[in-house]
Amino acid sequence: MSIKVGIIGFGYMGHFHMRKVRSFPEDAAITAVFDIKPEALEEAKGEGFKAFDNLEDFLAEPLDLVVVSTPNNFHAKYSIACMKAGKNVLCEKPVTMSADELKEVIAVSDETGKIFTVHQNRRFDVDYLEVVKAVRSGEIGKITTIESKVLGERGVCFGWRADPVAGGGMLYDWGVHLIDQMLMLYPDEKVESVYARLLSVLTPAVDDYFELNMRFSGGTTAKITVGTFALQKTPRWFVFGDRGTLKLDDFSGQVGGMARIRQNVKGFDSVVGQKSLGPSRTMAPLEKEMLETLTLPEVEDTPLEYWRNLIASVEGKEECYVKKYQLLRQMQVVDAAFLSSEKEEVIKTNI
Repeated sequence: MSIKVGIIGFGYMGHFHMRKVRSFPEDAAITAVFDIKPEALEEAKGEGFKAFDNLEDFLAEPLDLVVVSTPNNFHAKYSIACMKAGKNVLCEKPVTMSADELKEVIAVSDETGKIFTVHQNRRFDVDYLEVVKAVRSGEIGKITTIESKVLGERGVCFGWRADPVAGGGMLYDWGVHLIDQMLMLYPDEKVESVYARLLSVLTPAVDDYFELNMRFSGGTTAKITVGTFALQKTPRWFVFGDRGTLKLDDFSGQVGGMARIRQNVKGFDSVVGQKSLGPSRTMAPLEKEMLETLTLPEVEDTPLEYWRNLIASVEGKEECYVKKYQLLRQMQVVDAAFLSSEKEEVIKTNI
């Protein structure tokens, strides 16, 4: 069986999903595109697809799955229309503009029985999977803090991502991916508090920099930082455990390191009598024999796993990885982050 796929919004992400679908030529095929821009429709025709500028005509097509890749403020509208027309839906992130809006979409999915999921593909990034493996292995002990940073250099939010009406800004853009990663790392714990600081550094209308702290019920604090203007590099991940530390420098997961204190080390008073202590006795480096260098976790790179699972879900063979209740949890954190920044205070939550 080859499922028929339609795309709403044939821009950058529409083309991205076209390439992903073409990676499964025996299982899925794009047959139709809906867009309001004539140039996008011409491009769609050039790719061999039926092109529609009328939503009703597009939804009359025999489609098993529709990919909604429009600006964020249209996600709910098009997703609801597609499900009411009997289509399963893959929506781009952020799923909606708020948790309340998402609840309306979920209600339609429940009512129609159609799949509604979101493109949270960064659950399969190798750097993230290495962090998951290291944290869950216990090799560096109980985790106290996890820092996740994505920083660019150009200082701009491109196109409609600089428009607040369209749901622009970095919290809606990179933020939802990084929040999703943290929530999936601790799926059985509650987010007990959220503190966020959103700034418009070089993009006046939307946040082009934000810091977000989430405290989980198990005691771990997740710190997320995203910015578009940083001219020096910081680690992509920095994980503090009570026995060791993990650092990953970039998305490759190949650059960085992991170390822990040796089991037989009972105290840290060996600085007594040493000539060079660094900045102070408190901050003096450990002797090499006290430390154990660990190998970075090995994980499989599966860049197509999200789409493989989605196609199998539409065919009724598997359960969809990205579930509605997970999306709602994510948007509740986003709502709390906006509120925290606006009020300049910690928001107590039970998410």
